Amino acid sequence: MKNKIKAAALRVLFAASYLYSTIAVPITYNRAYRNGELSYLSKEDLGIWKRSMLAMLKEQASTGYRRVFMLGVMQIVYSFASSKIEVVRKASPCAEENPIVVLCVKNDIKRIQMLVDHYRNLGVEKFAFMDNGSDDGTFEWLMEQPDIDLFRCYEPYQTFVKEAWINRIVSHYGFDRWYIVTDSDELLVFQGMEEHSLSDLVKVLISKGYKRVKGLTLDAYSEGRLFGRSEDIRKGYKWIDTDSYKEIDSVAGIHKIKQFVGGPRYRLMKSVVPLLKHPLVYWEKGTISDNAHFQYPHDLICVSPCLVGILHYKFIDKDFDVYEKRAQKDSGFYKGVYKKYMEYVKNQENTSFIYEGSVEFNSSDTLKKISFITPVF
Repeated sequence: MKNKIKAAALRVLFAASYLYSTIAVPITYNRAYRNGELSYLSKEDLGIWKRSMLAMLKEQASTGYRRVFMLGVMQIVYSFASSKIEVVRKASPCAEENPIVVLCVKNDIKRIQMLVDHYRNLGVEKFAFMDNGSDDGTFEWLMEQPDIDLFRCYEPYQTFVKEAWINRIVSHYGFDRWYIVTDSDELLVFQGMEEHSLSDLVKVLISKGYKRVKGLTLDAYSEGRLFGRSEDIRKGYKWIDTDSYKEIDSVAGIHKIKQFVGGPRYRLMKSVVPLLKHPLVYWEKGTISDNAHFQYPHDLICVSPCLVGILHYKFIDKDFDVYEKRAQKDSGFYKGVYKKYMEYVKNQENTSFIYEGSVEFNSSDTLKKISFITPVF
């Protein structure tokens, strides 16, 4: 009975929040347009973002569950207009079929250099970075790269606010083009990438009518203990799981989806972290990045087969202190996850992720060993 009362109360609260936002969002966005935060948008695009944000909020309100997600969506909606983002440098965009790599970063120069090198080798001509107050040389290095457009925001990082920042960056380049939305510890990989560029991949997607690419996150790890030091991240962290993945039933908004789980964190820590991602996206009018794994509208999730892997470099040496601080925080969307990581490290004499199903990722042919990933070429 208590659960039913709580669920009913949440539905009433969500509905009231949505009704309030139908008034507050247009006011907030119009004010941001007049005050300069959103003045770079055409009035047509401003209207599209307003209507799309409200549609996303309405869908979340209709679910009547998970207060944290409703609050997160509201953060995205309002932070899109209110965040103080400086345009440090922005050049003309590249061709529409050549994806723009979009991400937010703070103090991650080693992985950023790895990421930029990886995507340049795949033919990327334009990056758009939002720096969140780096002081380790990341910002200065980004400034030296002529193919990187640079934005900056000093406001505190929060999980859902970051998605608002991603949407703001995308809004500078516009709809009806391809983007790679990523984190600094991720690299998109696909079978045949040694011979084919990302533009080649996009052409295949267009020919098949796919507008989002389904991917499987592959935690990359070393042979030694977690958080071990390596001068070359890709050479030091070259092992991945091949057979520990499975699909489970899940939801996104009002839609039922299939979610990937598995990998070494699932094997050894019983951490059920979602591994499904849609990193390569054709950004139509109405598309919104509403979490780190996929985009709204949610009816396009899992339309394509799983065509790519996302190498995930999550346990390098510099991460230890960061994760320990996150685990000690009183709140946070992933607090429990990081607490589980740190407990595992402190309680295990041997924290290597290596097992009989581990393989070295030496080329894109390695992806053939993972049954969920379908060849592109």
